[in-house]
Amino acid sequence: MLGRLMGFLAGVMLWAGPAMAQQVYLAPDMKKIKEESGIVEWGIGAIFLVGCMVVAFKPAKRSNLR
Repeated sequence: MLGRLMGFLAGVMLWAGPAMAQQVYLAPDMKKIKEESGIVEWGIGAIFLVGCMVVAFKPAKRSNLR
């Protein structure tokens, strides 16, 4: 009996959170949002990608190929 009650209470607790979190979302006015250039973000991403490639493809210190 206690196990069934605990299971029911756990189910209600897990169900109540998402139900209480729902709210009406009003989209912002699209006319007020101006287009911005994403060149800074793309530049940062490119620099990060080049840095990752340098680290990935540099020769290992322990390789004895001579």
